Amino acid sequence: MKRLFLLIGLIVPYWLTLPGGDGPAFLDSDSFWPIVYALCSLGLFGLASWWLFDLDSTDRVDTLSRLCIGGIGGIAILCLLNAAKGHIALADRYFGAPAGLVFSLFGLTSFFAESTSVPMWLSIVGYTVNVGLTEEAAKAIAARTDVHDRLRTRAALGFCSGIGFGVAEALIYSSDYAGSADWTLYLVRFVFCVGLHGAMSGMAVLLLPEDWWEIERWWYTALCLLPIAFLHGTYDALLMRDQSIWAGVVATVTVAVLPVWVWVQEEIVGEA
Repeated sequence: MKRLFLLIGLIVPYWLTLPGGDGPAFLDSDSFWPIVYALCSLGLFGLASWWLFDLDSTDRVDTLSRLCIGGIGGIAILCLLNAAKGHIALADRYFGAPAGLVFSLFGLTSFFAESTSVPMWLSIVGYTVNVGLTEEAAKAIAARTDVHDRLRTRAALGFCSGIGFGVAEALIYSSDYAGSADWTLYLVRFVFCVGLHGAMSGMAVLLLPEDWWEIERWWYTALCLLPIAFLHGTYDALLMRDQSIWAGVVATVTVAVLPVWVWVQEEIVGEA
């Protein structure tokens, strides 16, 4: 169990790179190195998950599938998030007024999240709904295993789903800052952010209710995921407002939640 608390070390790269960010461009815009970094990140965190969560040979096969599913899910969610911002009328036309209304509310929360003219609490709400709930639900559902699996196995597969998602996100976003960002941003993206996504989705999969697949119970699923979505949204909102120190504090708490929660729950159900 003690090794699981080493997950907290995932936040070290964030604090190490916090004073930096002013160096020259690290890579050219057409460099292939982000692909190499992505593969290294997958290998590093994939192996780390097997050791941290003490998985057996059968579990290890499952982790590979969750890495793939999480990565595909990461690409899909990012594409949907971008598409949703400009296709409200299209959703209304082809899927009816309810879908149009959902997309409209989604666009509204996106405005709150990204606007610096609204209060901080409203920005946090926007990021929690627009990014936190969307991403954490996607990663948790991609990782969901049988409820009879032990807690640590479920957390591990959630962790791997988040790793796949985080690597896909890092690779996609690297095209935006290639040719302008220094090396610290690549370290944060391919190490810290990947690990943070893993920790958040490891927690999300434990919070996901057994009946998450019942459409009429979507509100209950959203409520169950709200705590980790709130931490996710708060971290993003603080970063957007250039509150890097406080964002680091929230990230530290977020990463620490997973091993503590697993430890507490294992004690309760007698799996420790």
